[in-house]
Amino acid sequence: MTESADSYAELFCRSNFSFLRGASHPEELVERAVSLGYAGLGIADLNGVYGLPKAFWKAKESPGFKLVCGAELRMEQGANLVLHAKTKAGWSLLCRLITASHADKPKGQACLDLASFRSMVSTSPGRGGLLCIPRNAAQSDLGLLKDLFGADLFLPLARMLDGRDKQRHEEVKRLCARFGLPALAVNDAHYHDTSRRPLQDTLACIREGVPLEQAGHRLFSNAERHLKTPAEMRALFSDWPECVDNTLKAVSRCDFSLSQLRYRYPSEWIPPGLSAQQHLEYLANQGALTRYGQEPPENVRAQLRHELDLIDRLGFADYFLTIHQIVEYAREKGILAQGRGSAANSVVCYCLGVTAIDPVKMGLLFERFLSKERAEPPDIDVDFEHERREEVIQELYKRYGRDRAAMVSAVIKYHSRSAVADISKALGAPQRLKRGLGGMGTQLDDPRLEKLSAEISGFPRHLSIHSGGFVLSDEPLIDLVPVEPARMEDRTVIQWDKYDLDYVGMMKVDVLALGMLSALRRCMDKVGIAELADIPGQDPETYAMICRADTLGVFQIESRAQMNMLGRLRPENFYDLVIQVAIVRPGPIVGKMVHPYLRRRKGEEPVRFEHPALKTILEKTLGVPLFQEQVMRIAVELAGFSPGEADELRRAIGAWRSDGRLDQVGQRLQEGLRKSGLSQDFCDRLFLQIQGFASYGFPESHAASFALLCWASSWLKCHHPAEFAAALIDSQPMGFYAAHSLVDDAKRHGVEVSPVDPNHSGWDCEAGPKRLRLGFRVVAGLGEAKAQTIFDARDTRPFASLDDFAIRSGLDDTQLKSLALGDTFACFGLSPRESLWRILLMRAYASKNGAQLDLFNALSPAEEAPLGFAPFDAWQGVVGEYQAFHLSTSMHPMEALRPLLTGLPKTRAADARGVKNGSRWVIAGMVIVRQRPGTAEGMIFATLEDETGLLDLVLRPDVYERVRERFLENRFLLAFGILQRDRDSASLLLMDLKVLPLKTKALAARGHDWH
Repeated sequence: MTESADSYAELFCRSNFSFLRGASHPEELVERAVSLGYAGLGIADLNGVYGLPKAFWKAKESPGFKLVCGAELRMEQGANLVLHAKTKAGWSLLCRLITASHADKPKGQACLDLASFRSMVSTSPGRGGLLCIPRNAAQSDLGLLKDLFGADLFLPLARMLDGRDKQRHEEVKRLCARFGLPALAVNDAHYHDTSRRPLQDTLACIREGVPLEQAGHRLFSNAERHLKTPAEMRALFSDWPECVDNTLKAVSRCDFSLSQLRYRYPSEWIPPGLSAQQHLEYLANQGALTRYGQEPPENVRAQLRHELDLIDRLGFADYFLTIHQIVEYAREKGILAQGRGSAANSVVCYCLGVTAIDPVKMGLLFERFLSKERAEPPDIDVDFEHERREEVIQELYKRYGRDRAAMVSAVIKYHSRSAVADISKALGAPQRLKRGLGGMGTQLDDPRLEKLSAEISGFPRHLSIHSGGFVLSDEPLIDLVPVEPARMEDRTVIQWDKYDLDYVGMMKVDVLALGMLSALRRCMDKVGIAELADIPGQDPETYAMICRADTLGVFQIESRAQMNMLGRLRPENFYDLVIQVAIVRPGPIVGKMVHPYLRRRKGEEPVRFEHPALKTILEKTLGVPLFQEQVMRIAVELAGFSPGEADELRRAIGAWRSDGRLDQVGQRLQEGLRKSGLSQDFCDRLFLQIQGFASYGFPESHAASFALLCWASSWLKCHHPAEFAAALIDSQPMGFYAAHSLVDDAKRHGVEVSPVDPNHSGWDCEAGPKRLRLGFRVVAGLGEAKAQTIFDARDTRPFASLDDFAIRSGLDDTQLKSLALGDTFACFGLSPRESLWRILLMRAYASKNGAQLDLFNALSPAEEAPLGFAPFDAWQGVVGEYQAFHLSTSMHPMEALRPLLTGLPKTRAADARGVKNGSRWVIAGMVIVRQRPGTAEGMIFATLEDETGLLDLVLRPDVYERVRERFLENRFLLAFGILQRDRDSASLLLMDLKVLPLKTKALAARGHDWH
């Protein structure tokens, strides 16, 4: 954009990244400024540069328009300072100042004292690289600021039409004359358009915690704080036009852009005499010998050369070496780690040991991961054991130092529920929420709520921390981006999220946590397997278990939907597992790919290829495109796309709801396909499929990486069910099912499960062939630190009695009673009732004697009451165990409940596979899972469990509305419906349900309400 004499630049602008202060996105502000003909825009959010990368990316669409990069620094004394970077050195100084303002401060209370500010600015090489605009500066501060900034100090003047403009004008004019400073026209913009004024008021009320009618002077007095046209600004300052002219002079001095950031990866650990690329090539070629033998196939060598050449041209060798180092560290420490996602498309990652899938063998597309056209940083996700990931994180901090390593932030945004909750409070309006499946639904009684909720949706609410993203730098990070403490101890985060890193060309390392890796490591240790590669790769018995959908606890294929698909797809080999992992996803469902694939797999329709080239691309998936890589290959081989352009197609389809690129790239795709001789009907059908698929699609490489863990967990469950169940319980919380379902499943597989034992149980579960003993970790309300007091006392000598245990364990009454309800003291010859009585008696004795019980002050025989209480019945025993451990080792709740309720059907979950499709059926059980997938067109799903296994329930929307209260508020249900069978899959299409009468007189005294 060409600067003109009648233009204007706003340098006093806050976006919504001045959390709960600005009422417009950075992109909206830039777009509006461009449309108004501004020469530039200076976004200066409070204590941070959080929104600048988004503004920078938007501003790139308008060559000539200048985005001025700055921030508003809160000072402990005196005026806040708006600082804009003129140069790269000035930007580095600004980042350091912001970092210092956050250091050792509570979250949200960043500020900097004047002495520290003066010291940092006066001694910095970037001193002359900042432009300073103080907000409401006192005369006493201006001398210091003039000394620090000289001609780069401007005094802001706003015309707010609030009755105080004359006073502001006279004060600024006086100070300008007194200190020889130029005045700067500003509008203190907080939103791009006046329509956002109500939202601005609402944000202020949320921030201040007051309803609108009580906000008073906490709100702006009018709607003037928006981006005005240059003509409006010149009219406002017609009596002092130099103020507007000075905005153009100020902007002309600011030559810094985020495009000037030059980010380099650490490299000090590369062997002397070698470049990063040379070292990477050496490691990759050595890894190829390990993976493929002394003579890797020619296609492998060719792919390796291709990838290494592209990595060299794009300058990403350091990044790959860093990932390799992290994975090697984990391997040395015995921590399971595996790369996933699109990185598994790379043979370099495979040879480095980062990923475990051979992309050449599987025919995976490298350009899905990295391409010369895209030229964006690679993104390698590596999963580590979730309980040992902290070791890896701390190693990164130790290796690179806090000055060169920080985690990526995550911006927590407003969504429907949080928006309605906060806005309702701000408006003082009644917030009416009704319970619905998967959360709370909303009833918007106030018409303002709907509009404000829509506007605030996607607004940043506060800053959080990325799940595992790290930024590592060769130079101090605070010269590139401000760093601030996270709420989590020992964490520091940069002020940008993962999307911002893409905008500015910085790279992150994803150190992610995966619970299944922890479980696999535990299980492998128990059965003596060192590496995942030692698990057999083919086993008919395991595949038979998978086909039976006997996969509770297995990685990725344990959900209701996955189990249902297993019985229909019936995986027979590893690639079938890859498809199984990927097909139960929103993309294939929305794209209507699932049923065609299943029909072809079962031979109900022929496999057809409408072009010879499609056979090579789609043969593995029976002519149905299931993966992103297949879509890209179709574009390359049949529509004339380059590999990089094909990835742009994937991105365009994935963003079709928001940016309109789909029409352009989609039209080109269809034109190219027609030129290859494909029919319009085929083009339309393919486009419909990939349109639905790409928004939620699963890369084939990602599915394959997960399929490896799926197979490993399946094999371990099949051949070592006790050890597998113990590992899952010890790794909680994780997975799809609670510990009680894991225990019941283990018992159905012939595992003998023993309860917690005072003298034999550790913190973790212990397991051997077909036997499992629960650890103290399952005891409700008992942490590991308290359990350690038990183990310390036991190391001295075993516990001889309940009295001995109570005295030496240090547990309080609540914990002792919990153990008693769980029948933990049966080893001492006591029933739960006898144990409870004994605990009460001991405490009564201690209270009577005014002292704690100890070894020399225990109950005498004369003071012991006679025992002989009636034992718990089966149901009471199960209830007690659930109160103590949230599970039962004795029997499933339904097994205990059946004798107490007359008229229950004799049908069990395990019987469903033998019932004819379409039969009317009834079953009683315990609901353990409820789901409402967004792609299911309102259908509701649940899992019913009894002593024999699981059965899916399917509720149509009309049925759900009719039975909703019973369905959501109760766990034990009697379900009536029509049984649906497809090969080995069975589900019950629900027609009605009843609540099992647990509150009848027969159960009223049994002390537990399952609702």
